[in-house]
Amino acid sequence: MRNHTAPDSLLHPKDLPLWQQNSKYILSGYRPSTTSYAKSIQSLLYLHNQTVNIYTHLFRLCLFGLLACALRDSLYGRCPTATNEDVMVFSAYFAGVFACFSLSSAFHKLLNHSKAIYDQWLVLDFLGILCLIAGSWVPGVYYGFYCQRTVSQFYLIMITSLSTICAIFCLVPYCRTPDWRHFRTIMFLSLGISGFFPMNFAATELGIKQAHSQMGWGWFILKIVFYISGAGIYVFKYPEKVRPGNYDILGSSNQVFHVLVVLRALSHLIGIVQAFEYNHGPLTRLC
Repeated sequence: MRNHTAPDSLLHPKDLPLWQQNSKYILSGYRPSTTSYAKSIQSLLYLHNQTVNIYTHLFRLCLFGLLACALRDSLYGRCPTATNEDVMVFSAYFAGVFACFSLSSAFHKLLNHSKAIYDQWLVLDFLGILCLIAGSWVPGVYYGFYCQRTVSQFYLIMITSLSTICAIFCLVPYCRTPDWRHFRTIMFLSLGISGFFPMNFAATELGIKQAHSQMGWGWFILKIVFYISGAGIYVFKYPEKVRPGNYDILGSSNQVFHVLVVLRALSHLIGIVQAFEYNHGPLTRLC
């Protein structure tokens, strides 16, 4: 009987059921189907082609948990004018971060359980990505139009509506298949870039220099660069497409994408911290 919790049980694509065959360029290191949560989680203890994906997500959870605690103590201690609304917009950002990273980590741990569990967690993984995208734009829009509440409400409603449409799409079963991978990536990318509309409006109305000071404009541009780069690498399966089998354990496009997501989230966080301090600074606040 095959031991499903040992590294010598790892499989090649030809040994997998169709629902586990998601990348034709990753040629080894696949875990067999376990039909057991405990056995899937035990794979944390040995090396396979999802190990780096799982641990990068866990690292990100710890990192942003520490950042959330540090910011709570430092920012609100220095800014007595901070309100419950500030708490809410920062909470929206960190809730999106934690939802995305925790759900994605769980998905990568459990994707070898069974087809039914794979499908369920794939949906949750997609919804976590949507939470990250939508939640990250809340503080940027809020602080970017801090004195123009009607404008900020318009853009927040727009981003929320687009996120809801994307979520409904993710719930459609055939839209979650590998054949729709490129379309899903374009959909997530488009949602992320939709934040460019309020950014462009702010740059036009305020000027780039003021927009950078008031909403962290330059940091958001850097975030979009990381986001587009990561999506491109993921879609085109670079570098494993060039040298199939060489990046099965380390260096695959999905892992590079995860690293760029961390950089994206960090650059965005720097931007919203800068925006918070500007809008609450005694010498810089406008209203």
